[in-house]
Amino acid sequence: MRPASGCKLFGAYQALGGIQDGVVLLHSVVGCNFGSMSLHVAQDMRDIRQTCTVISDSDVVFSGEASLERAVRSALELFQPSVLFVVSGCVSEMIGDDIPAVLARIPHEAPLLHVEAAGFRGDAARGLEAGWLALLPLMKPPVPRPYPRPYPRSDPRPLVNLIGLGMDDPHAADDVEALRAMLAPQAALGAVLSRCTLEEVRRAPYADVNLVLRGKGRELAQAMKEYFGIPWEELDYPYGAAGADDLWSRLERRFGLDYHQARAELDRQIAEGAGKAYRYLQALYGMPAAILASGPRADGLRRFLEQELGMEVVCFARREELSDQEDFYRELRGSEAALLFGSSFEQDGADELEIPLIRVDYPVFDEVCLTPRPHLGGLGTLHLLEDIFRGIMNGRILKGALYQ
Repeated sequence: MRPASGCKLFGAYQALGGIQDGVVLLHSVVGCNFGSMSLHVAQDMRDIRQTCTVISDSDVVFSGEASLERAVRSALELFQPSVLFVVSGCVSEMIGDDIPAVLARIPHEAPLLHVEAAGFRGDAARGLEAGWLALLPLMKPPVPRPYPRPYPRSDPRPLVNLIGLGMDDPHAADDVEALRAMLAPQAALGAVLSRCTLEEVRRAPYADVNLVLRGKGRELAQAMKEYFGIPWEELDYPYGAAGADDLWSRLERRFGLDYHQARAELDRQIAEGAGKAYRYLQALYGMPAAILASGPRADGLRRFLEQELGMEVVCFARREELSDQEDFYRELRGSEAALLFGSSFEQDGADELEIPLIRVDYPVFDEVCLTPRPHLGGLGTLHLLEDIFRGIMNGRILKGALYQ
C-alpha cells in the first residue's frame, strides 16, 4: 500500500500556512514539523511561519497540555502573528489533550483557532477542507444579517474570490498574479485561499462570487453561500487558452463582461512565443502522456495537453481519488506514456520507465524557482511549454522525437 497523498495534517498546513501574517503551531511530534517544513522550504526559505510542540514521551504519559500552553505563549511573543492556528496531529488526539481549554486560558489579542487534523481521521484532502472551513469565523461582513447583495464598495468592478489553492502549490504565487492580470480591468481578484493576509480573509464576504478549483474548498464555499449569500461555481485549473476562455466565459455570463480583447491578446502572445518552436510543437502531436495530479490540476492539464497540444493522455488519475499509488504505476507500466506529469513524489516512477517527469502538482521539493514563472496566462503557457520541452530534451530516450 502506497498512499498517493499526505495525511490530514499536511492538508490543514497547506490551507492555513498560506495566511501570510499568521503562524501555524503543530501540536504533534517532531516528524510532522520536519515533514511539512521540508516540503515548504523549496518554495521560500525566508517565509517559515510554523512551530511545533514536539510532543515527548512524558507528554504522552502525563498530557501535552502544559507543553502546548508554553508553545502558544512563546509563538505569540516571538512571531506576534495576526492569527495563530493550532493544528493537532495524531498523538495529541490519541492522548486526548483538551486544546480548546488550553487556548481559552491564554490572554491574547490575535485570534487563536484550533483545527483537528489527526492523520488517522483523514487524508490531505480532508485536511484542506478542515483548514479552509476554519477561516469562516474570521470573516467579517460589513453589515448585520440579512446581508444585501452586492455590498456597497468604492470599486464597482465585480470582486472574485478564488478558493482551492494550497500554500505550496507549484508556481502558486506567480499564478495568483497571472490570474489577477487575467481578470483585470473588468473584474478584481479578492481573497485567494490560501495565498492572502488575514485582512483579505476578513474582507472575503465582500466578493460577488467564489470561484472554486474543482473538488477543493467546497465546504467553505457552501458555508459562505449560506452565511453571506455569495454564489460559487467550480472550474478546473485554467491552463492555456482553453482554460482562460473557460474562466472568462463564466465571468461574462455572470456579470455581462466582455473579454474579447483579452482573448485576442492571449492568442497573439502564445502564437508569437510558441511559433519560435513550431517544429517541436508538431512533435508533440499524438505523443502519449500520463497525469497524476490533484483533481482541478489533472483535469485542467488534460484539457490543455489534448485540446491545445494534440497529445494523447493514456494514463490519468486524480490524486485525491487514488487510494494506492501502485494502482496508477501498474497502469503506467502497461501504457505507452512518454511523459509523466505529477509531483516530486513521482520521480521514482519516471526513473523506472526512463521517461521525463514534468512537475506540476504539490509537492515540488526538488526544483527551485527564483524568478517569476507562472503557468497561467499567455506567458505562463509559454513557461509550461518550456518545461515540457526541457523535460523531453533532458530525458534519456525521447529527445530524438523532437528532431524527427
